[in-house]
Amino acid sequence: MNSSESEDQDVNIEEEELSKPIILAQATKGMEIQEHSDPFNGTFVFFDEDHTLGNSLRYILANQPNVEFCGYSLPHPSENKMNMRLQTVNETKEKIMNDGLKCLSQICDIIEDKFKKALENK
Repeated sequence: MNSSESEDQDVNIEEEELSKPIILAQATKGMEIQEHSDPFNGTFVFFDEDHTLGNSLRYILANQPNVEFCGYSLPHPSENKMNMRLQTVNETKEKIMNDGLKCLSQICDIIEDKFKKALENK
């Protein structure tokens, strides 16, 4: 292989890497569940989320009676995702996660209502 062929191959690899819509594809996913085989243990991957949702949701889930373990991590600042690990007993991880998200949403609604009332009474 001569140097011209080698350069062409390098260019093709770079063009293939650049053409992959990795961030765009992840941003439209919202969330995915890893480790589907065990109904009580798994990792939920939230795209375009950070410590704001991670810590709040972790707190809500960790205080549920059927949660054995809950923790989250942000793999790297350049990766636009949050991993939430959840281990449950007696109820599936999906049900516990859904209940936790509903609870967090209700808390946010209460805070919003109190904020609006405080603005009106200003």
